[in-house]
Amino acid sequence: MSLPPDYLTNLAREFGTPVYVYHAEKIREQYQKLTTAFRDSDTVFFYACKALTNVNILKYIRDLGANVDCSSINEVRLALHAGFPKSRILYTSNGIGFDEIEEAQSLGVIINIDSLSNLEKFGDRFGSTYPVGVRLRPNIMAGGNLKISTGHDKSKFGIPVDQIGLILELVTKYDLKVYDLHIHTGSEIKDVDVFVKSIEILFDLIPKFHDLGFIDLGGGIQSPV
Repeated sequence: MSLPPDYLTNLAREFGTPVYVYHAEKIREQYQKLTTAFRDSDTVFFYACKALTNVNILKYIRDLGANVDCSSINEVRLALHAGFPKSRILYTSNGIGFDEIEEAQSLGVIINIDSLSNLEKFGDRFGSTYPVGVRLRPNIMAGGNLKISTGHDKSKFGIPVDQIGLILELVTKYDLKVYDLHIHTGSEIKDVDVFVKSIEILFDLIPKFHDLGFIDLGGGIQSPV
């Protein structure tokens, strides 16, 4: 959809500046590109709430059919306020206190945990009564630059994949129901082989977890096992 050349200028005059203008049709177009590309699979897409927390945009994306990925408990609250059902909200924590994870559990959303310490606390607190996801660090370098690379061996994001034995010990000790495995290697990824490597890592781990419902490739892409 083309806009008149003075469209934005007129909006600025009407509403004052600074003014933020979003293109709903373009958002729909981009989302449809994704769903069309994966139309023959059960892949589900999650919008990263941290990218833009405008509540009206969140409501629009919700109505398009997307789910939402939240990085903080405040984003979880916002997603609920925007009308996302709790079953369509994924909360992926990083380096936070366990009290935030407890609140996410009380709100009934899907939870990914990224440290052995919080995973043990979760097991001790909830055992097998609440399914949980585990964020793994695959030790893969990817992304547009180092600052947005989240899966390499120096990254703070996720439990190193070579500590899978420790994860399984906690699963056994607390009878944890690990419902998903999450890997996120970075943003602005142009090499599809990065996703292939991530999938290979996850496929090797799938047989070790008997309650899996889906795997999560980060970047908003999720697929059932």
